[in-house]
Amino acid sequence: MEQLDFLFVYEHKVRELDNLCLAKYELDKRGYKTKIVYIEDAGNALCPRPIYHAKVLCTMACYNNKTAKWHAKDYVKFDKIIDLQWENIVYPKDEEREGAFKNYIEIGKEVPHVSWGEQNVKRLKNAAHLDPKMIKLTGHMGMDFLREPLNRFYTGREEFFKKYDLDPGKKTIFFASPYYGDSLSEDYIRDMCFRFGDNWTDYYKFMCDSQHIVIEWFERICNKYPEIQVVFRPHPGHPSIMADEAAKRTPNFRVIGEDSVKQWIVTCDRVYTGNSSVVVEAFFAKKMCELLFPIPVTEGFELKLISGSRQITTYDEFEASIIADSNEFPVPKENIEEIYLIDWERFNFEKFADMAEEVLKDDYYKLTRAQIRDIYNYPLTTRIIKMISGIAPVRKLYLKMLDNEKNRSAFWQNQRQIRQRAYDIEEEYSFETTSDEEIESIISRIRSALES
Repeated sequence: MEQLDFLFVYEHKVRELDNLCLAKYELDKRGYKTKIVYIEDAGNALCPRPIYHAKVLCTMACYNNKTAKWHAKDYVKFDKIIDLQWENIVYPKDEEREGAFKNYIEIGKEVPHVSWGEQNVKRLKNAAHLDPKMIKLTGHMGMDFLREPLNRFYTGREEFFKKYDLDPGKKTIFFASPYYGDSLSEDYIRDMCFRFGDNWTDYYKFMCDSQHIVIEWFERICNKYPEIQVVFRPHPGHPSIMADEAAKRTPNFRVIGEDSVKQWIVTCDRVYTGNSSVVVEAFFAKKMCELLFPIPVTEGFELKLISGSRQITTYDEFEASIIADSNEFPVPKENIEEIYLIDWERFNFEKFADMAEEVLKDDYYKLTRAQIRDIYNYPLTTRIIKMISGIAPVRKLYLKMLDNEKNRSAFWQNQRQIRQRAYDIEEEYSFETTSDEEIESIISRIRSALES
């Protein structure tokens, strides 16, 4: 079993990996042993016993026992959890609502949560009723990449555009889609309604209808102004059928989901989004970001960040914004300052590392055996089977019998389906996986930006 101080588990590569590499860089420099793994790695998921012992497991989210188990599965033994809480911003209707999904239950009440700014601190105190010691105001590590000297981390425009066969000489518009694709399954929609209320279906309709109009706007611009190129970036994990079809019709409209939002922001000329926190990344990068709202947002779902902002609601306004550059940022600065800690004296990743050290060293944050057992909630028979199957000779025999197609009983068929499902998920999301070499490459660029 590999012994680690911190194990970072990520879900979306473009959202999280650079940030985790920044945290790893700082913690490694302080002498700690760290590792980054993908949440749907099939090899890890199918391990019947722990292959890592992490003193602190750093999760993408920790709303309840189910999300904690999804991260650790059976391959991680851990003592403490830090919730990195990449979904720091919630819908306004959930800010004060008792029992809202993102206000935590079960193990979610017992672990420290990263907070980007004062607004989230207030929510975690007043709506989630968390122990104040479990609320960690560190700011957003990702915003550090947009400050000197870390902004040297990003690839220059010429080199970066060459990677995607984009013309660096053309005016380039970047649209960070805030829409959850247009092909969600009924099960996914049902789960979102369970989390955020039945009117989430209305919000999904708003997103689909808005996306349809916005893509039409971009197509018209691309056809009228061939000297302009548009990059449409789907919402992480949510491909867009409509956008893919538009790209087939329109050569200067491209759909590209790779690389981080920040990399695109710093290299493109103009940024557009909608009901999204991307506008903040543009603010820190000192790039203009226009907000597209062709139809009103479903009540209760417009982000508080967007409240009182300048919004584009018609095609004529949209075309005018493409042609004539605006000097006035659309979101009031006070909105951003309330949600994102702005500290020009110290990097957020350093504050995160200070907090992570505190959690590591202080037994106040250590989970009890009962709390960890509740996360898994396996019946006694399942625990016994897992314990036995973790014994090497038994495991070897199990795999041998699994490979024997003559074993056609319901048990073996079910076991094969479970394993196949894990590999199918990994293959479906292969674009999310990383390697030790890629992680080291990112850290090398971070080191070069900070230390050279």
